[in-house]
Amino acid sequence: MSTIFQFFYKHLHWLVFIVLEIICFVLLFSYNSYQGSIYLSTANSVTARLLSGKSRVNSYFALADDNAVLVEQNARLKERVFELEQMLSAQLQDSMANAISSEWISRAGYHVTGAKVVDNSINKTNNFITIDKGTAEGLAPDMGVIGTDGAVGVVYKCSEHYSLVLPLLNGKSNLSCKVLNSDYFGFLRWEGGDARYAILHDMPRYAVVNVGDTIVTSGHSSFFPDGIVVGRVEELHPSADGLYVTLRVALSTDFARLHHAFVLRKMDAAELAALKETLNPKKAKRK
Repeated sequence: MSTIFQFFYKHLHWLVFIVLEIICFVLLFSYNSYQGSIYLSTANSVTARLLSGKSRVNSYFALADDNAVLVEQNARLKERVFELEQMLSAQLQDSMANAISSEWISRAGYHVTGAKVVDNSINKTNNFITIDKGTAEGLAPDMGVIGTDGAVGVVYKCSEHYSLVLPLLNGKSNLSCKVLNSDYFGFLRWEGGDARYAILHDMPRYAVVNVGDTIVTSGHSSFFPDGIVVGRVEELHPSADGLYVTLRVALSTDFARLHHAFVLRKMDAAELAALKETLNPKKAKRK
């Protein structure tokens, strides 16, 4: 206690000075309208800046929740687009029983689940992506995965709350694709190297293909509906036997910046798998 008294006694002149200064400022701003208005204006400006900074900080820490809400909203919107395209397809088939109606292939029957990418690689021969949704959310292997810009890959394995995705940037990936507004298709494979490009093989040489054409999914699997954007034709090269054309495709999905994905769950996938199983039935177990 004596130390505190000694401190105040030693610095008494400074304490008196500070108290007198405070009294002077109070009298100055309280009894002079001009100085008082300047004080209020300055105080309001400082307070506004502090509140604005607080708001920006709060907004930053709320970004994760906002992103989760946006991903879920995008999933519902994509699902609704598929439903609307199915309705349009049905209307066309009812009104036009010709070749035009057959060009509209149904995208309905897909449930869309939004997910966040928690792990990703692009510089390996066999890359994988991990997302934060699993069997608890209804996911299973062989479900298609898309991003905001186009096709991403196929679900490979699932745990309760996570799934491994086999992306286009994997040597085992083999995606059936076609040129937009065309029925000619080939198979897209990534052959390593630049993560921005993949190669489309087995496109017939007589197919009309030009640099800049859009490549989309063909719809020849239960993974993806027809018309999901895959990329853009960058180069064309004839095969060695001259029967096919090989296309270098600039992928629409930037895998280096992939943060969110959408899993497509086909409602009648079990029925389709059972039908395919009849082509290669499993041998009955011997008793």
